[in-house]
Amino acid sequence: MGDYIADTGILADALRKYIEEHIYALPGTNHHRDEFSILLTGSRAIGAHTEQSDVDIDVVCPWKVFEAVHAASLEAGIIESPVGFFCVLKDENPFRYFGERMGNPHFSLSPLETIHRQIEQYEDVPRWIWTNAQIIEDPNEQFRQTVSGFRRYPKEVLVDKIKYHWLAAAYWSIEVYPHHHGGSTDYLAAATALLNSINEHLRFFFLVEGKPYPYVEKLMRFAESTELGREFCPLFRRLTDLIIGIERPETDVWERLDLAFEKLCCYDSSEEARHLQDVCDAAMIAAGLEHDWVKADFSNIDELLDGSLGPFPL
Repeated sequence: MGDYIADTGILADALRKYIEEHIYALPGTNHHRDEFSILLTGSRAIGAHTEQSDVDIDVVCPWKVFEAVHAASLEAGIIESPVGFFCVLKDENPFRYFGERMGNPHFSLSPLETIHRQIEQYEDVPRWIWTNAQIIEDPNEQFRQTVSGFRRYPKEVLVDKIKYHWLAAAYWSIEVYPHHHGGSTDYLAAATALLNSINEHLRFFFLVEGKPYPYVEKLMRFAESTELGREFCPLFRRLTDLIIGIERPETDVWERLDLAFEKLCCYDSSEEARHLQDVCDAAMIAAGLEHDWVKADFSNIDELLDGSLGPFPL
């Protein structure tokens, strides 16, 4: 059957064939091997895949090459977007490379300059993706040198990120959750508020350790590798089960949602919420936040809402 790429579940020959026939065949350049860095990203790059995980491939190249390849590929009908570059195999047998379980092969093309900007501007999800990518091809180490610019967050940047996500977690549950709910028209707001609050807590868990966080699909799983995640992810899984009705399905929906809210946010009445608050307070102080800021807690909300910590999607 051939050799597998270590810890990916992907046959090396199948990947090589796909690269040769679809990535190195792109129009717009005759120097693919000198210009394209090819990366395996997503769950298979970090050994966290299942048999059904798809094969995520990212290709990066200098901006001028991207422009030329994008224009030629758009004209040839290989891609459809006049802005981005996402290519899905469109022939009669898309599963011939990796099999049906891994889905339809696809790849993205991005300029190296975009990756450099994402690294320099401390964009968390891209930083997580690029620093966990497995390099397949990298001419002149152009991708490796770009990502080598990743450093620990400067303290002032990290402090603002921690503040942002801590306040965002509180905002979703305190301001968005319909405390005086009137029926089914409030279900969407209630579930959204609680689930968004949980996700913001998970991002916070990475940041208090000075680490970028992954995209939503991977948040819970990889948050379990953080110190706070090991302690609180079991609680968050139970709350999620309450919210969506896996736990206590026979219970009235508002009883379940209010109970989840209590265990997440009601520090005065819930032991779980109080412990979460105390541990997170200690983590913020250890990460360098001012004691007075941490003590003020939700009274700091204007710092989030006025954009001082970055734009917030109200």
